Amino acid sequence: MRSQVISSPCIPPEPKASCGRAALEGWISSTRIVPIVLLFLLVLLAACGQSGTSTATSPTAAPTPTIASIPALTMDAYGKPITFPTSAPQRIISLVPTMSDILGALHLEGRVVGVDGYTNYPPALASLPKVSQGFTYNVEKIVSLKPDLVLSYGQDTKQYDTQLTNLNLHVVDLPSGNLGELLQIVMTVGRLTLAQDTATSVVNSMQQKINSIKSEVAGTTAPKVMIELDDSTPGKPYVYGGSSYGDELIQDANGQNIFHSDSSGGGYPQVTDEAIISANAQFIILTEPPAYGGDVNAVYKRPNWGTIDALKMHHVYRINNNLIGHPGPRNIDALQCIAQIIHPDKFSSQLPADCTGTV
Repeated sequence: MRSQVISSPCIPPEPKASCGRAALEGWISSTRIVPIVLLFLLVLLAACGQSGTSTATSPTAAPTPTIASIPALTMDAYGKPITFPTSAPQRIISLVPTMSDILGALHLEGRVVGVDGYTNYPPALASLPKVSQGFTYNVEKIVSLKPDLVLSYGQDTKQYDTQLTNLNLHVVDLPSGNLGELLQIVMTVGRLTLAQDTATSVVNSMQQKINSIKSEVAGTTAPKVMIELDDSTPGKPYVYGGSSYGDELIQDANGQNIFHSDSSGGGYPQVTDEAIISANAQFIILTEPPAYGGDVNAVYKRPNWGTIDALKMHHVYRINNNLIGHPGPRNIDALQCIAQIIHPDKFSSQLPADCTGTV
């Protein structure tokens, strides 16, 4: 769901007090949603020509950092020094899907004893005991699992971080950031779990994939794109706006986010049909389940949307909301999906299967 917690009319996510990525994150990483907002993309590579495409092109991207320039973080989400263990933690609890994704990428499933209620990936972690329901965490259950490391992200569990720390548990809540800073977070989890070599390998793979995708789309015309999070309220959908993960992914895929200038709602603004029609996107990407508007066929029936170029060219897609719904290694897969959707002629391979997956 979103980057910061969302109350209604926002999606349920990882706990937080206001509408933002956390909420979106919870929504996305779960297969259900609460009344309003969030999520992610697609069914079919566009073969149609991009007539009417914007003539704007994205500026040359700044050089991406090398692995040597990606150190682990030293401060947590609260600005406090991180305490790194000298022996590998063997009983880890993840309080948010972001940490679960990272732990899975580092192949640490065997050391995790509990996860939050929204974690649904990887499968080995999704089947573990749940320590939360919605935004409510069972502190007693967490303590009973005797964790030697509790991981969270972006102050999404601030209230519980304090409680658990006061109970002498080692809690590390890592700060939220952009895609580049995500690499640092992976490195930090690697150091916290004494899995630095694996973390370096994962980060190296992520960086290489980012570089490869950017290279494929470099110099192409940047089409206008909209990524929809939730259309539970007809005529007033939530979208990825400026400062959101989706906005960054659109730019990295060499596209123009039609709502880049709107960073309200923590980067996930609720907009009007009129604003969408006026912006005239050439590609529309849905990320929410069908019940919340993520039905490609239904988009073609929305009142007055028929004048939008994306509909005229049959450039409406839906992608797996779990790839983009919360920060994690799979965000790189979301970047791949978006890039191939808006620049199909630049990729010889088929769209990756997880682009249209549900988990």
